[in-house]
Amino acid sequence: MNSIYTAEQVKAFEKNSFIKEGDDLHAMKTAAKQSVEILNKDYPTSEFLILCGPGNNGGDGYFIGIGLSELKKSVKFLDVLGDARKSPLCEHAFKAAKGSQFVNAKALKNISSKTVVVDAIFGIGGRIDLGSKLEKILSDCDKFDSKVAIDVPTGLESNTGEISQACFNADKTITFIAYKLGQRINEGKNYCGKLILKDLGLGMEENVSPTLKELSFEDIKKNIPKRRESSHKGDHGKLLIIAGDEGFGGAGIMSSESGLKTGAGLVKLLTRKSHVSASLARNPEVMVFGADNAQDLEANLDWPDAVVAGPGMFKNYWSEQILYKLLVHVTDKNIPTLLDAGALRLLSHKAFSKIKLHSEMVLTPHPGEAAEMLNIPVNEIQKNRIKSVKALQKKYGCIIVLKGNGTIVCNKNDAYLCSSGGPELAVAGSGDILSGVIGSLMAQGLSPFEAAKTGVEIHAIAGAEFVKDVGRIGLAAGELISYIRKFLN
Repeated sequence: MNSIYTAEQVKAFEKNSFIKEGDDLHAMKTAAKQSVEILNKDYPTSEFLILCGPGNNGGDGYFIGIGLSELKKSVKFLDVLGDARKSPLCEHAFKAAKGSQFVNAKALKNISSKTVVVDAIFGIGGRIDLGSKLEKILSDCDKFDSKVAIDVPTGLESNTGEISQACFNADKTITFIAYKLGQRINEGKNYCGKLILKDLGLGMEENVSPTLKELSFEDIKKNIPKRRESSHKGDHGKLLIIAGDEGFGGAGIMSSESGLKTGAGLVKLLTRKSHVSASLARNPEVMVFGADNAQDLEANLDWPDAVVAGPGMFKNYWSEQILYKLLVHVTDKNIPTLLDAGALRLLSHKAFSKIKLHSEMVLTPHPGEAAEMLNIPVNEIQKNRIKSVKALQKKYGCIIVLKGNGTIVCNKNDAYLCSSGGPELAVAGSGDILSGVIGSLMAQGLSPFEAAKTGVEIHAIAGAEFVKDVGRIGLAAGELISYIRKFLN
């Protein structure tokens, strides 16, 4: 499980690690040496163009170029901001490279596309307001077949994963000390390419608590419930799904099918009466009840071990009265509960403001729902997803699953990033499937936080498996269930 840090955390740790004079220069040379080893191995016969900035990342670049030259590689340097004042370390490295071949930006068009271009312009201290000169250089770099970034691609913000008008689009990124937040969220994943960590022997992970931890199947598979030979359906939990207002019966059907086929012993669906026959036709194993009002819910409130509510629900009287009665009950009895979709949008209603949600409740908003819950624009959610998920957690006091590209699972103390999966999951009903999976895992005895982490990761890798078999286009949400089931067994 990878640990991920903010740029500020890395800078502070780096500063505190350099105790003796010359430690920073030694670290720079070590980073350069390790980078040279990677570049020499991955591109054994290549020519190299090193783009160097005026800061310490530029210093890394100069020492990398010197190391490659010593291996008899053809190396050219481009001092991208030659008129800018260089940092002391960069100045030292620049002088060491003085006898090397330097080119100007105009020469880029004449350099072979087979040349490996190495981005050592800004690194962790980079910015996204680059200016036209740098943006032109980065755009001209798109022609090269092989592109390697040192620490952080230029034009990528180290904390948010935002990109500038032009951004160095790396095939691989060699990063130092620790993984940075912006490398793993938003556009960071796309522009970093393959990410290679060299910790320089400083051991940040052992000494500093990360901002995020990155989920992996290897780490979460231990949470998957095991079956005893003697077990029966009553041992595997009872899951109540409340979903499917008029015209949206599919949400309840998919959520309940997902819960059933991912291991819950018994699944009950409470939905509009008009959807009962369709649900029974699709999944006769699911117990289905039609509800006209909150009174129809009462008889089922003490039955479940876990509850999912919200898929296919809306801001109307039917949804409001049922959700209100449910929340009063589950908060009082502390029943593991997941709220999704329409239930999340209802939380902002005045009638619900007096209900204090318990800390083990799971809320699963997508960016649009999160924006409504925080009363901010959607672009603000996407601009800083870690800030947004923590704001949601603080406001509601619950476990938050902020869905989207780089889903984040957060409770009061910890936050986990899911970097598996991709745009194939951005289809109607995908969230309904996820809700059913998490609900099923809670019903089977996992804590809500572990169920959320496990469900999110398995849902994502199921999407990735579909891509391997079929491709990115055309996933119907219900198809995820068979892939998810495979990973649970």
